[in-house]
Amino acid sequence: MRFTRFFRFAVAAVATTVVTLGVAASPAHADLWQHTDGFESSPASVWEFHRAGAGSGSFELSAGTARTGLNNAHLTTSAGGWSGVGKLLTVRPRTAGHSTTCGGGFHIRALNGPAVLNVEVIDPSSWTYLALRTVRVTDTAWRLHNVATYQDGPTQVFFRVSLAGGSGPVRIDDMIFQCTFFR
Repeated sequence: MRFTRFFRFAVAAVATTVVTLGVAASPAHADLWQHTDGFESSPASVWEFHRAGAGSGSFELSAGTARTGLNNAHLTTSAGGWSGVGKLLTVRPRTAGHSTTCGGGFHIRALNGPAVLNVEVIDPSSWTYLALRTVRVTDTAWRLHNVATYQDGPTQVFFRVSLAGGSGPVRIDDMIFQCTFFR
């Protein structure tokens, strides 16, 4: 009888351990949403240029200057001004109660000297930053520059890259923005 009682206790302990380890080792579930834009499809209908002072921006359409595809954006500025290009994004699929981490970047190429840029994610309802990263571009190669990630932001965001005053001109292409939803 003693052996039987011990045996039942041991089986129960092993079963409890297996169930506990099985629950602890179960994989977390995540969904990925991604938006890309290379200025290829009617860029003037979805992208906005912003500027202050001597800043300016334009699209280079079929000019042979894009990183990929045919089109890109071009930003210039001088001391005391700034320029930027961005677009409004609706983050999908947003599910209540799930943790969300988002971020993204732009491919940027300086044309003839150093440039200082901000990669920005802005809450359009208050026009405040959700994420901001300042980058210094020192060469003329295309490079991806990302913004810091942020968590559990609003459904709509404004994603922009801005050129600081006094910086050399830059080309912008191939934006990528993504969010991971954990459940």
